[in-house]
Amino acid sequence: MTDHTLISQGFQHINAAITAPALAQIAAQPEVADAGDADAGTRELLQQPWCRDLAARLRSHLQAARLLDEDAVAVQCTLFRKSEGRNWNVALHQDLSIPVAQRVAHPALSGWSLKQDRHFVQPPTTLLERTLAVRLHVDACGAGDGPLRVVPGSHRHGRLDPETARRLRTANGEVECTAQPGDLLIMRPLLLHASSKAVQPRGRRRVLHFLFGPRDPGFALRWSLAI
Repeated sequence: MTDHTLISQGFQHINAAITAPALAQIAAQPEVADAGDADAGTRELLQQPWCRDLAARLRSHLQAARLLDEDAVAVQCTLFRKSEGRNWNVALHQDLSIPVAQRVAHPALSGWSLKQDRHFVQPPTTLLERTLAVRLHVDACGAGDGPLRVVPGSHRHGRLDPETARRLRTANGEVECTAQPGDLLIMRPLLLHASSKAVQPRGRRRVLHFLFGPRDPGFALRWSLAI
């Protein structure tokens, strides 16, 4: 993939962005290790000092590669943990909600919700286009492990209704985003994406999903966290 892939396709794969020793330290963190797999993950990892440090390292790496804006801050880190016991489908969708400090009255904002005691809102596409999702693979994710599937170029069409989304998937096809431990998948949240159940689960498929956005989101909003 070229440096223009993120712009044209809406996603880019970066191999071995995190070294094996550093990844082993991340995998050993209690919030990530959780051998019992009691749940499918959490949205609150940026509360942890180790995760804040990791977010800062990822930000510097991506800014140096000119893949992330200079004013970007990490605003969320979600652990997705898929395993034989925790195995699910994710339908084709765009990520339209962002975490914010509180509800505000603004005509451009909609879809308010509360998740894990945190406010989420759907902002205009002008803000979503300035955000970037960064997925760090803790484990190998092969074709049988329920990898993310993305529709190339779909991020350039704004907010999509279900029928338009289906037409784009038919026209553009899907790319299966397999990965090795330490790889990054960076993607625009407006990119259409989905995943299937793991059909040959070999253990766990853990992914740390960071969201970066502009320091000032505008629209009278404040991020609930900004690292």
